[in-house]
Amino acid sequence: MRKLALTQRNRKLAGLFIMLGLLIIYPVIATIIYEKTLSNAPTWLLLIYFSVAGFAWAIPAGILIKWMARPD
Repeated sequence: MRKLALTQRNRKLAGLFIMLGLLIIYPVIATIIYEKTLSNAPTWLLLIYFSVAGFAWAIPAGILIKWMARPD
């Protein structure tokens, strides 16, 4: 059985759509978490939550970019 290998060009195209999905879905999920659990939380907790939520998307995005840039 032949293994399907993605070229860098195809990985970048797939990564584009995955990244767009991440950038649309992640803020929605972060907002739902805020609305359902933290809407009446103290300011210090909101500061921590939004700091972590604001940077947390960079981890999967970095992994995705590393995968997209991998040579053939």
